[in-house]
Amino acid sequence: MKARAAEDPFDAFFGRFRRQDEVRNSLGSGFVFDAAGYVLTNYHVVARGSRIQVSFEDGTDYVAKVVGTDPGGDLAVLKIRGERKFPTAPLGTSTDLMLGEPTIAIGNPFGLNQSVSLGVVSALHRSVHAEDRSYYDFIQTDASINPGNSGGPLLNGDGEVVGVCSAIYANAQGIGFAIPIDRALRVARELVKSGELASSFWGFDGTTPDPKNGGKPGALVTGVETDSPAAKAGLRKGDLVVRLDQSPVRDADELRFLLRDVPVGSRVTLGIVRGSEKRDVSISPAPLTPERSMAAFRSATGIRLTEISSKEARAAGYDAPRGLVAIDTVERGSTASQAGLRRGDVVVSVNSAEVETLKDFEKAMSQARRSGAAALLLRRGYRLFELDLDLG
Repeated sequence: MKARAAEDPFDAFFGRFRRQDEVRNSLGSGFVFDAAGYVLTNYHVVARGSRIQVSFEDGTDYVAKVVGTDPGGDLAVLKIRGERKFPTAPLGTSTDLMLGEPTIAIGNPFGLNQSVSLGVVSALHRSVHAEDRSYYDFIQTDASINPGNSGGPLLNGDGEVVGVCSAIYANAQGIGFAIPIDRALRVARELVKSGELASSFWGFDGTTPDPKNGGKPGALVTGVETDSPAAKAGLRKGDLVVRLDQSPVRDADELRFLLRDVPVGSRVTLGIVRGSEKRDVSISPAPLTPERSMAAFRSATGIRLTEISSKEARAAGYDAPRGLVAIDTVERGSTASQAGLRRGDVVVSVNSAEVETLKDFEKAMSQARRSGAAALLLRRGYRLFELDLDLG
């Protein structure tokens, strides 16, 4: 795949010395999980690709396109352009993995095609913090997973895919990580079906108890919305969530990460502690509607937005064929107020997705919610500035 380098601002003055556009090649791995030509890989492998090429062991090459991505989960699905049926990797399950079980990592480390490394399962449900990002519920293995292995399959002793390799630590020795295949396939199949991931609405807020004050590991429920999925399931303020299905919950961030991968309409079990009593709560998320999404945005920022028609935008000196989205009000003392935002500021983009209508904004925020963060680019006259939001 190719990514073009940014142009030098001095090129306009020294054009005769202008270099040709630089093209960078990025190498990664992946595997076919559907005979129609759908490939599962890591998001960071294809994130900046302008052209993606898939190469098979027999030497055949195909052009592929991105079907959908999950930046927060570091997953992407590609579709190979071709009419033939493609051989698929045998898919297993990560739910019954055991410590010490053999693992095999296959990929393209450092551009060395079809490399195989052996190891064992070193740990399960591992949390990893690297490069200002957090990853949860990973498989840890001592099979070598290096740059170029990212997106490749992690196999069990029967040759079945149990994980998607992810080279989080580029210089790690004896430590590799993989996304559990069951979670990866849930995401992949939704991307194939819809091209994007629908955000879920649970209806409760949580925080991490302070261990200095005797807080135990888990996510403490701090509020439950009336008539929400959480309320209907019987979740209460003060409950401590310690498990989601078979995955342990050690803090609120981990719970948010696990909940984001649960499809709308499915059902999970939360293990909670209420007082001195342990119990299970069965809960099914509802769709995150635009109204709920906008309400959450207003609550987090103190901003109320309005849509401006293309005619009104032109009158204000903006070239906006479809219109603009601007700030209508800013609550005093809110996050937006403290950041210096004010009425009339125009929202240009959310996480680089252009915004011209409220529908654009709602869609961009829905996608941003899955990654846990949103970078809003705003305009005031000729000045551009950013507002970074934590959507955890």
